[in-house]
Amino acid sequence: MSRLLLFVVLSFFSAFSFAQTGTLRGTITDAKNKETLIGATVKLVGTQLGAATDINGFFSIAKIPAGKYTVEITYVSYKTENIANVAIEADKVTEINSALLEAASTLDEVRVVATRQTNTEVSVISEIKASQNIVSGISSQQIARTLDRDAAQVVKRVPGITIVGDRFINIRGLNQRYNNVMLHNAFTPSMETDVKSFSFDIIPSSQIDRLLVFKSPAADLPGEFAGGVVKIFTKNIPDQTSITFDYNTSFRQGTTFGDFYQPEQGKNYWTGFNNGYQDIPGNFPNKNLNFATPAELELAGRALRNNWTAQRTSAIPDQRYSITGNFKLQAGNVRIGNVTALTYSDSRTAFEINRKDFNESNNNVQSVIYNYNDAQSNRNIRVGVLHNWSVRFNENHSIDFKNLYNQLSNSSTVNRTGRNLESNFSPDSYSFDQVYRGIYTGQLTGKHEFNNDKTMIDWVVGYNNAYRDQPDYRRYRSDLDESNGQRTLYVPVGTAAAFFLGRFSSTMNENAVTGGINLTHKLATKSGSDIELKVGGYYEDKSREFKARNLGYVRTSRTNPDILSGSITQLFQPQNINNTDGIRIDEQTNNSDSYDADNNLVAFYGSANIPLSKKFNMIAGVRYEANTQQLQSATINGDPVNVSFPVNKLLPSMNLTYNFSEKTLIRAAYGRTLNRPEFRELAPFAFYDFDYNIVYKGNPDVQTANVDNFDLRYEWYPTPNEVVSIAGFYKYFTNPIEVIVVPGAGSGGAKTFTFANAKSSVSSGLELEVRKGLGSLAPSPILENMSLLFNAALIFSRIKLGTLGLGQSDDRPLQGQSPYIVNVGLNYNNPKSDFQVNVLYNVIGRRIFAAGFEGYPDIYEMPRNVLDVTFSKAIGTRWTVKGGVTDILNQTNVLLQDGNGDKKFDRKNDQLIQTFRPGRMLQLGFSFRIL
Repeated sequence: MSRLLLFVVLSFFSAFSFAQTGTLRGTITDAKNKETLIGATVKLVGTQLGAATDINGFFSIAKIPAGKYTVEITYVSYKTENIANVAIEADKVTEINSALLEAASTLDEVRVVATRQTNTEVSVISEIKASQNIVSGISSQQIARTLDRDAAQVVKRVPGITIVGDRFINIRGLNQRYNNVMLHNAFTPSMETDVKSFSFDIIPSSQIDRLLVFKSPAADLPGEFAGGVVKIFTKNIPDQTSITFDYNTSFRQGTTFGDFYQPEQGKNYWTGFNNGYQDIPGNFPNKNLNFATPAELELAGRALRNNWTAQRTSAIPDQRYSITGNFKLQAGNVRIGNVTALTYSDSRTAFEINRKDFNESNNNVQSVIYNYNDAQSNRNIRVGVLHNWSVRFNENHSIDFKNLYNQLSNSSTVNRTGRNLESNFSPDSYSFDQVYRGIYTGQLTGKHEFNNDKTMIDWVVGYNNAYRDQPDYRRYRSDLDESNGQRTLYVPVGTAAAFFLGRFSSTMNENAVTGGINLTHKLATKSGSDIELKVGGYYEDKSREFKARNLGYVRTSRTNPDILSGSITQLFQPQNINNTDGIRIDEQTNNSDSYDADNNLVAFYGSANIPLSKKFNMIAGVRYEANTQQLQSATINGDPVNVSFPVNKLLPSMNLTYNFSEKTLIRAAYGRTLNRPEFRELAPFAFYDFDYNIVYKGNPDVQTANVDNFDLRYEWYPTPNEVVSIAGFYKYFTNPIEVIVVPGAGSGGAKTFTFANAKSSVSSGLELEVRKGLGSLAPSPILENMSLLFNAALIFSRIKLGTLGLGQSDDRPLQGQSPYIVNVGLNYNNPKSDFQVNVLYNVIGRRIFAAGFEGYPDIYEMPRNVLDVTFSKAIGTRWTVKGGVTDILNQTNVLLQDGNGDKKFDRKNDQLIQTFRPGRMLQLGFSFRIL
């Protein structure tokens, strides 16, 4: 297969490398002060070809027919410059850099009306260079070179970032709890009940304009982070009116056209919205059934739907559709822009997963608890709507109204077979899970400039809503007699074991109101440099309501054994739900299974951007955050749990920048940040994870952690679309929040974990990023069109549990931290033929998936080498064909323990906890411009 791919790539290169057009690019500056000119117009006289310079004064004009031209450069209040006999050669880049002189006369009134592009590679690099923070980012232009389907797949291309569980972000080795996510300039809501994180898989990649990761603290950034703050910007005011339709389909090895299992779903399930089919019926009692009469128990048991079997179908290829409208309007001097996008996708995966677990070791020898084979079928349906309005009243005043709604349906069916050696049974068990998640975020933002751009005010008010609905998570155990093939349904005696036969449902609804304002003012100094003062405030009021119900089943005093040897559907026939010779409900819902929580944050900050010299700049600031967390719940026994947790923090920061030249600089930064416990971590609620046989429970005594952050980065910008940087960082944590095991809890190999404050931890590392064109390597038309993207990180961390360390896994790396991360991308882009080929590679070092304890080693996720090849080709002016192969190597996903303690992490000699292959995926699609 590798030879075939190589042949295809080379064939495409040779077929499209003989173009008869070239590219003109360069930088336009002020002849007197050498500052770049933004919005200067560069035209080829006698043609319709031209461009405007960006924030760095850079322009690029592609697809110019070979020949000689006169280039005209104009800018308001500057003398027009004409450069004659500029030669454009086929398949080559011609570069001109010009300095314009100011005109002698002054215009009475000048208006320059232009929209700065923010979604190109050049604009993102320019934004990173101009920032006073340590920032990394990715543009929609770079996203388009991949087959990434959502923000989770996009963000892992950024230096120092990995993704956990296909949707949670890990920055610089720090897991999701240490990172914050903002949509534009407001916090995103959480869609998860058990972790503190934004689910990146909820946002389709096609809706992203750019994504920036701020890695060093600053007064105007949130105080709650240690790894980084991710800002996602969705698409905004367009350059021109257009309507585009996109379609993509994919074939996944091991899934597509194979057997696929799912429960009954009801009508209109394909929409991705909850159709109510699996909801608890409206006539089901709201009260806890432990206080119900026998007659009420019978009625309740018979009210629930008998939907315990999986339907076998064939997995069709994945389907993805989107339609995007870009509309540009003019109302007098007011410019109005609208971007509306609708997306829909329906995808399936089928995995064969081997799962094992082991008892605590005795002389580095561990006995097997179970050896399961899980046949897992997953179906994901996503519906998304982006609806953004922008109004530009003039060059100084603008208002944006941004709306994003995404709905995600996740269905999972698992058939578990194998052997439980410790309990001596062979299961043929099933679980059926359905989770609906949704997010809406609406923001009204404004930007206003006064006093000849010396004063600027920007503001935001917003509303967020996120919900998670798990209507009916069903599990049942069936034991197989391997001697005769007879299956017996497992129904407990006395007290229910809902994880073996039961139904779990939960709902979470979270609402947040946000508001923020920033005032920036420039003060002139005698030296001619401006001191920039900035003050602002931020407010967020967030509330969450979580409810869960856990229903199990038990035998009655005279259960007919015949119903246990029949099918699961027969077992749940109405006549078998009784109090005499059948089965009955035994409610396992606890008082601790629901909670209400609120979080109120008020923040103020002030900072000063002071030019210490022409090359040396300092930003110093302080942020004050007053935060109160409140939670109301109860213990298992019904005793009230009331948490009120006010924390007021003063968070200083400083960023220093020294510019060696226009192309090279060095940054240094220090800042203090914090890390608060999440609602779920404070709640006494306990949840059982069927897949990993783990119970998680909260701890109301968890406290806020403090983090001291130190950063240093050197940056070189050879051209406006190239960058080379190397960075180092060091972080010290006081009272970090960590997951620890509860000694003695659990049975049958199940472990119970909770949250607690460790004594301290450190994290340090190096990052390297290279974005570089290859045209300078040799005179070659192919190399002229090629570029390299390379980023890597080396990370070291250690945690000290202190008094918590007794019996725990101590003095180890932080959970989720990889010792190395590597991303490589090789891009070929022929602008004449509108043809691209991209080769992308990613690997991360082994990282702790779950911390162990004394006698039970940490569980590590082992490295996987991931290789993708993608292509796109324009056909005419309206059509684009795109496709590729992802995860070509299809290496095994492995979780293992170093059971023999030799620290070699050998897949042959150590304990394998989980193994499966995701499968190669072949994708093909097209884009059609309707308007």
